[in-house]
Amino acid sequence: MPPGLVCLYEAEVDRSTDGDELVDIVAVHGLNEDSIEAWTDPTTGVNWLRDLLPKHVKTARVLTYGYDASSTLFLTSGAAVAIQRSAECLVQELYADRRFSGMLKRPIIFVCHGLGGIVVKKSLVYSSTRTAAKIDHLWDQFVSTFAILFFGTPHNCTKRSRWHALEKLSGASWQSKVLPGDRLSRSTSEDDIPFQSITAEFNPIMKQFHMFFFWEELRTTIGNRYEYIVDPSSAVIDIDNTEKAGIHAAHMQMIRFNSETMSGFRTTAEAILRYSQDAPRVVSHRWSQAIPALNKLRSNETYGLGGLAFDVHSKSPFLPNMIDAHQASTSHFCPPQDATPDFIGREDMLRSVHEALFVRGETILPNPRRKTFVIFGMGGSGKTQFCSKYANVFTIYAASKDTIKDSFCKIAKLGGLEATESAGRHYLSQLNDTWLLIIDNADDPTLDLQDLFSPGDRAHILVTTRNPDFRQAGSLGSLELKGLLENEAIQLLLTKADIQRPWDLSTIDAGKTIAKTLGYLALAIIHAGNCIYRRICELGDYLNLHASSRNMLQRRKSSTSNESIEANMVRAVYSTFDLSLKLLLREKSVRAQDASDLLKIIAFYHFEHIPMDIFTRAILNRAKATKPIPNEPFNSRILRAITDRLEPPRMFPRFLKDSHDQLDKYRVQWAIGELQSLSLISYDGRNRTYSMHPLVHAWARDSLPISERKIWASIAFTTLMESILLPPESNPDTDSEFLRDILPHVDSCLQEHELPLSLAFGDTRLKMAKIFQPTFLLIVREQILHSAKCGYILATRGRFDEAAGRLQMVKDSLLQLLGREHERSMAAMLGLAGVLWGLGRLEEAIDLQRQVVDTRTRLYGPDHEQTLQAMDQLGKSYWLHGQYQEALEIQEVTVQSAKAKLGETHSLTLGALDNLGVTLASWHRFEESAKAHREVLATRQKSLGDTHLDTLTTMSNLAMATFDLGDLDKASALMSTVYHQRQQQLGKEHPWTLWALCYLAKIRVKLGHLKEAEQMLTWGIEAGERSLSKTHLGVLMGRGELARVYSRQGKTTEAEEILLNTVQLVEASRGLAHPDSVFGRLKLADLYVVKGDTEKAMENCRLGLQRADLRLTRGHPLSQRLEALLKSLQETTASLDT
Repeated sequence: MPPGLVCLYEAEVDRSTDGDELVDIVAVHGLNEDSIEAWTDPTTGVNWLRDLLPKHVKTARVLTYGYDASSTLFLTSGAAVAIQRSAECLVQELYADRRFSGMLKRPIIFVCHGLGGIVVKKSLVYSSTRTAAKIDHLWDQFVSTFAILFFGTPHNCTKRSRWHALEKLSGASWQSKVLPGDRLSRSTSEDDIPFQSITAEFNPIMKQFHMFFFWEELRTTIGNRYEYIVDPSSAVIDIDNTEKAGIHAAHMQMIRFNSETMSGFRTTAEAILRYSQDAPRVVSHRWSQAIPALNKLRSNETYGLGGLAFDVHSKSPFLPNMIDAHQASTSHFCPPQDATPDFIGREDMLRSVHEALFVRGETILPNPRRKTFVIFGMGGSGKTQFCSKYANVFTIYAASKDTIKDSFCKIAKLGGLEATESAGRHYLSQLNDTWLLIIDNADDPTLDLQDLFSPGDRAHILVTTRNPDFRQAGSLGSLELKGLLENEAIQLLLTKADIQRPWDLSTIDAGKTIAKTLGYLALAIIHAGNCIYRRICELGDYLNLHASSRNMLQRRKSSTSNESIEANMVRAVYSTFDLSLKLLLREKSVRAQDASDLLKIIAFYHFEHIPMDIFTRAILNRAKATKPIPNEPFNSRILRAITDRLEPPRMFPRFLKDSHDQLDKYRVQWAIGELQSLSLISYDGRNRTYSMHPLVHAWARDSLPISERKIWASIAFTTLMESILLPPESNPDTDSEFLRDILPHVDSCLQEHELPLSLAFGDTRLKMAKIFQPTFLLIVREQILHSAKCGYILATRGRFDEAAGRLQMVKDSLLQLLGREHERSMAAMLGLAGVLWGLGRLEEAIDLQRQVVDTRTRLYGPDHEQTLQAMDQLGKSYWLHGQYQEALEIQEVTVQSAKAKLGETHSLTLGALDNLGVTLASWHRFEESAKAHREVLATRQKSLGDTHLDTLTTMSNLAMATFDLGDLDKASALMSTVYHQRQQQLGKEHPWTLWALCYLAKIRVKLGHLKEAEQMLTWGIEAGERSLSKTHLGVLMGRGELARVYSRQGKTTEAEEILLNTVQLVEASRGLAHPDSVFGRLKLADLYVVKGDTEKAMENCRLGLQRADLRLTRGHPLSQRLEALLKSLQETTASLDT
């Protein structure tokens, strides 16, 4: 069919009413579809819009709109332009048709399929803004639209690959098939096509329309895969006052009704009939107010802001742009992942919570209070699902300290702050509008629940817990979720079992008996319905099968006497999970066995947010490790063969044991699809993670025989370790998010499978093992590797104490097995040194680095690259520790050797020269310092670019050297560039960004811009305390600069208070001998000179010199400045005395 509007049915006009009861129904097809064939059943030729709908809706004119909906337009980078053009064409053509047909101002009901819904939403947004005098005729569509029916429209995102597959198969016969095991998409995040921005544009005018969301219940066959074209979670916008239903068909068939008896048609036709009856009255009243309101708006010259909108449930127009931004977008919210479109029941309880949080008639108080409500009940009762009914939420997963911290970090990141726990808490406390916080799975009785509550007063808080003692935390009360109501449970069971309506009495009675046996528990009922749906049994046979499974479960337990009611209920629920597992294993396929293995592995991870990358990375790393080395020497091949024969079997699941050319990451995706199809796990597409309900997780572990438990715990841990690479193969910058995400799972594994690494055997046993127990040594090697990986993860997440313990064992073990001169031993020593730095154990760290430098110098020579690398690290450590003389000596040698050996442009040479420049500045050799930084900056700008982070580091160093030389304008320009670039690349609260802000404020102080500097430092210190700590060097430096500002502003009392506290913190954290402590005493002495307190000034000079003698010596410029100031003060005092 050609593009444009085609009339399929013209209603007869009742002359007595002048057609005022008429409505326009406009159907807009989706991607790769035709405006006629899209709505036509290919077998019978029935077009339901033309042949069926007019029999029920007699007052409607039925139109279908055609447009170029090829994937080449809508699935490319120009999709936004294509959608906008299609939307504008729809508005223009619909207006023209309605004007020539005499239908202007008559109600419109849109029926949309797939991406046609995106075009309609965009057209309504466009039409809503056509309020200027010359184009206000295009406002007709916006004001006249009463309802929209969305069939499989992706409101959030969709997969590009699925639509391409549909286009390729457009000439083939389409089939719908119930999925035996979901095949997940092979695409990456680049495969996602996001539509959230269009939904956000549509949100402010959404309340104007009645909306009905339909999702596809059957997946579509695409080759050998079965997939939703539009995921149900994307097809439904979960908001109040809308309707939702599933269509028992795949995406293409969901709009091809061939009979009036089809359930989908009856639901659709009833909604359209109801809308067509209500629309004329509402839209007529809307138009009666629209024109006067628009004229009034124009008189105030504000109509260009976006026009007017109308609430379909209210009679008054409103300005859509006045809606708060938090209501218009969900980009700053983190809802629980478990929300589903087919939530059933709990209406009375939902109403109770709503009435508690939103008291009828309550006005906005000048001093609002935090409102807390606790939802408690046993596992599987639906607490998280219940809370997910509330939109626009932040969620804290309270299952452990790490999940709590991670939740706050994500909230901070959503708010544009540094991803730290304190920043997340701060962001919540600063929100001005009412918002909802869900604290989920707060089951640990030792948890301090009050500590998770935001300090702000605008929060509404829902807590889900299995612990009834937490009821007292609910300021508004609490509510216990038990089983569903009987009718709710029956509805959920029969819906999940896919038993067609209407249900006869025998079906309802059978459902009633099953629901009662399962205690009306939502999770158990879902699994029971799933078993029936998968045809493992009929509805009437389910209880017999369940009883058999429960008896087997009881025989596995030693005793079932004296069980509590809840324990008995858990046993009943476990039996439903056992039936799901039986269904899985009955297939006897590789996919089913992989799924079973995966279930046992996941049982030893934390139950929430299990990254898919654990398994894909493990497979890729395993394939790389087992891949034959091309042109490998004969001796190496022999040695590898011998090692392979001696190596004990690796504790891997089957999908990791294949040879390198057979390892396939999609085996895991197939297996996960199997578990997901059985509702044993749930998928969160936002961050590619999987979760288990806590009750399913407990069952998966408890169902393992004791003899197998340790084996599978070891397999789970080994699989997790295989996903991790150590430096230099791993990059902490690019892998940081993955390492953060797997930490809870590492902790969970270690609780069950603690590393047995303790190798305090003597030299004799070591020699004997090397000769007679090579297999034992290979086992030890793997344990060392795993311990090193655990230490590495812990270190990257800032858990230095635990990391140091594990890396200490690694270092000691490698020294015993390989000796001090082996490169792996030295690498372990350097890794441990880095962690000891984080703990403030500076002398130990430097000692380890010095040993590595000495060993590499002896083995490789002083000019070897690895020796120079270790020397550069040691020199930087000396400087950080305040050992400026030692730093200067080793860095000068390092730079000289690196230039001669590696060349002046080598990255190691440049890094060493940059570090030398910093040390030269510490000796107040500012000209030499600036020269070194200029040399490095010129090379890095040429090789890396102006905005590379390494380039910015050198630029920052040069800025401060220039500042010390007195060129303040140039220093300010350089540091401003650094600050803005770091802010853009790293975030405004990243530690490096805050360092740049502090340096920039220091320059501003020198330029005399005191007020600006004060504002910068006040904000930066608060941000630093949130992101770092109150004792972090950068925070202390910022406080020192703020004291300088106060002093120059004449606020010497405030300056003294801040500076005294700062110096005390510096001395406590850095040590009395550190040059920063000496510098702090000098600044205190300068402040007391300003205040005229000579005695305190001289006292601080003496204290500064005492500290200088500990490390700096009297030859350092700081010592010389203190001596000069003390001498001047003594002379002044003496002259006054005389």
